[in-house]
Amino acid sequence: MANNRDDFSSATKELLANRVGRKCSNPMCRKLTCGANENPEKITNIGVAAHICAAAKGGPRYDESMTPQERKSFENGIWLCQSCSKLIDTDTTRYTKEILQNWKRIAEEMSIMEVETSSPAQNFNEDKELVQFFVECFDRPAFKDDIYQEGRMEDFDRAIEDAIIALNTGVLRTRDGVVLKQAQGKSAIQNPIWREKFEVISDMLVSLRRRLKIAEAEKAYSKHGTGEEVFYCFSDRELGDWFNLTRDEILKVLSSVCKEAGLHELKFPCRRYRW
Repeated sequence: MANNRDDFSSATKELLANRVGRKCSNPMCRKLTCGANENPEKITNIGVAAHICAAAKGGPRYDESMTPQERKSFENGIWLCQSCSKLIDTDTTRYTKEILQNWKRIAEEMSIMEVETSSPAQNFNEDKELVQFFVECFDRPAFKDDIYQEGRMEDFDRAIEDAIIALNTGVLRTRDGVVLKQAQGKSAIQNPIWREKFEVISDMLVSLRRRLKIAEAEKAYSKHGTGEEVFYCFSDRELGDWFNLTRDEILKVLSSVCKEAGLHELKFPCRRYRW
């Protein structure tokens, strides 16, 4: 019976395994897939060179447009443990081609870091200190209070800008521009998963500022009251809720990093006003 599968060569399998340090490429697993065997002449291997797009028609994520050479190429492979290999082929809706390519990229980046650094524990502690610094950058009213209770939208905009600057440069400023602390920017985080989460946070912060400028230009909110009793009313209630929910989502992502770093998760007492 003819073999209609476009299988990897032994050399390609070795390359896939070695480029990720023979660890599972699933960032939530990272299990070592190779070790000693009781037989001194053998090793125990639980790793699999899995196809991102199936090796044969009808398989998971099969791409008819690919050539046989492309299907069995290094680019179409990902190194996984046996459990994760089964996982990705069981739920192809969740584990898409793009997701698996991202796993592969992250795994290779982490492998490079592990080769370059001599002390993973030291790297973790340095990352943890930087995460703690970023937490301080978000410990301000702009990330705690309901958007409708902002006294000045200019101050809110400045606080968001300061958070972006802190993430990018490691400089934490007061509202008046005085430098309170200085560390490093998010690019210095060595854990690629944490670094990617801070990239997401930065993108959401930029979206907040851009949307606020549009809201101002379109007069989507009005100011009421005087002195300390000032509040803003959004003519588009969904827009105001979007500002609140986006900030909440930023804190959720930041909290997830805190949890992984062994730090206290952010639990700011956000006030929500309804009328």
